[in-house]
Amino acid sequence: MSTETVLPLPDLAAAKAFLAAGDNFLLSSHVNSDGDAIGACLALKGLLAAAGKQATIVLQDNPPDPHYNFLVGWDTLRPVEKKSVDTKAQYAVVLDCPSLERIGDVQQCLDEKTHMLNIDHHRGNDLFGAANVVTEEVSSSCELVYHLAIACGMDIDQDIATQLYTGILFDTGGFRFSLTRPTTFEAAADLVRRGVHLDYIADQLFSNKNLGLVKQLGAAIDSLALHHTDQVAMLHLSRADLEAGDPDEVVNQGLMIKGVEVAVLLKEEEPQKYRVSLRSRDRIDVNQIAGHFGGGGHVKASGCRLKGDREEVERQLLDEIGKHL
Repeated sequence: MSTETVLPLPDLAAAKAFLAAGDNFLLSSHVNSDGDAIGACLALKGLLAAAGKQATIVLQDNPPDPHYNFLVGWDTLRPVEKKSVDTKAQYAVVLDCPSLERIGDVQQCLDEKTHMLNIDHHRGNDLFGAANVVTEEVSSSCELVYHLAIACGMDIDQDIATQLYTGILFDTGGFRFSLTRPTTFEAAADLVRRGVHLDYIADQLFSNKNLGLVKQLGAAIDSLALHHTDQVAMLHLSRADLEAGDPDEVVNQGLMIKGVEVAVLLKEEEPQKYRVSLRSRDRIDVNQIAGHFGGGGHVKASGCRLKGDREEVERQLLDEIGKHL
């Protein structure tokens, strides 16, 4: 099944030519790689291997998120060493990244001679590749890899189907978010026909948390405060809270409150250094808010980083959000 004809997928011909030209690829994605990023990298590596090509996945994360260790190939994910890399990649595919800077220290594996393919679904992508499969109208980078594989006639086996389905399920929030299109369901259905155990994957993604992460959710909810006439929910996790792991859906708890338009989660990575997650319901484009602080993402889900004490960071965010309410 192919849904290519009804999707705005740019530059597929150039992407097909790119994959045909190389024999050895470096694959990477953004810092703090999530289910979509890891699934897309692993799936593309498997697709290339089936085509007789080699690929190595290199991420800044050390270790990569163990939440995805149920995916075949997770143990082959390599962290980049923070030192000079003598041999630069000739061919590289960067997945799920709106800008090259977001791959972090993996940039040292590249130089001006590296040929790059850019596969992404985030708004404001820099189009940094020699070939760019980029559109914000598709649910996930895993769905983009699926459509590219179909267009290239590549074999999607059960393991690859599982990796792709995982990324689609993660980035759509279980097929709940607005970028879930009819073509998303069609791609997912095809992947299930190829052997995906959808109940198992849903359990691994959404019902497989350790005790620390469950208690972490409680800490975030306990910190929750409402602002701007109860339209903004602000949550906070300290460094101690984050020792249990990086939360995926904690920020969404703020949107469970009637009348809240924007939910914000502050994650204290270091003293006076915060990673900020932003989510919105309908009216507010949080990508614009994140962009004001040098971040980005999607209309309803974005993030950024801010420095300062907690009160000052909250004030900056609330001031900017207030302009959009």
